[in-house]
Amino acid sequence: MSLAPPPTRLVEDGHQHLGRFRGPAERNNLIDAAYRSWPRALRWWRLKEWQAVQIASPRLFANLALFDARVMQLRQVKVYDRARGVKHIHERKLPPRSLRIADQLLDSVNRHEDRTGMLAFTNRVAQGRIEVACELAATRDAPRVAGQLTLHTDRGASQVVSLPFAKGGMYSHKGMFPVEGELTIGDERVTLRPDDTLALLDDHKGYYPYVMRWDWVTCATWQGGLALGFNLTRNQCRDPQQHNENCAWRGDRIGVLPAIEVTRVNVGEPDEQWFFRDRDGKVDVRFTPTVPGDVRVNALVVESRYRGPFGTFAGRLEPEGLAPIVVDGWFGMGEDFHLRC
Repeated sequence: MSLAPPPTRLVEDGHQHLGRFRGPAERNNLIDAAYRSWPRALRWWRLKEWQAVQIASPRLFANLALFDARVMQLRQVKVYDRARGVKHIHERKLPPRSLRIADQLLDSVNRHEDRTGMLAFTNRVAQGRIEVACELAATRDAPRVAGQLTLHTDRGASQVVSLPFAKGGMYSHKGMFPVEGELTIGDERVTLRPDDTLALLDDHKGYYPYVMRWDWVTCATWQGGLALGFNLTRNQCRDPQQHNENCAWRGDRIGVLPAIEVTRVNVGEPDEQWFFRDRDGKVDVRFTPTVPGDVRVNALVVESRYRGPFGTFAGRLEPEGLAPIVVDGWFGMGEDFHLRC
């Protein structure tokens, strides 16, 4: 399946263009899509939005995100030091309207700053880059984390999807790109080079049901001078055999993967494993969580039963149009996501 050229606007005359695209639209204006015959103000409260990147290097694995669920917002930076086996978490829950997520990546800024720190995504995809900056003060539980990173979006590959839910739909931009810069953790500065470090982009909007639910894993690695990675999701899309965002990367090429099913064994035990498979044998991946990442919140209108561990992957992928990819000990992250919001 070849990826289509992107539309100028994701929504025109209330109609959401559906499909897989090889690059971003000028406007990811999902707010303009018809949804339950609701007026724009009510649609805005239902629409969930975020921008996140995962950084994978031989030394570090990090997840940086700004998340807007309307009644709750979140600034999150998680850094796992693979050499030392230590995870640092800076997570700040924010009141509504503390931040705003832009409707395009070509030329925009998503940013939150307060007395405890700052996280910003400066999106310049029209010029071939995304710049990420963070400055987070030390807390009782985590050291200072600061950094300046540049994602080279002109040297990787993107997949933009626009998919239907039972009511409304979603947009997601996934990409794998070389990244360079520095992250400072406490007193130690770690240099990230574009020949050994990769970034995975997740820019997202969706009219999710009151209970948001998905399974997701992603990772990327340099192997013999070649960048490799994948994205696998089982979410709430209508007709997932046709409408899904599963893909794999090989260098600056991207290949589509089919819909998947997820099973988990020995949940909560040291030998827990997650299995991601399709019905035709093109996806057979095992995820072994090794670094916990659970969040439990029960606060009236908001309930979270979120698991977001880091860990290792093994298996095999056969993406359409690419040579098969053997996954052997790659490090990445997964999500067992449940949010009532």
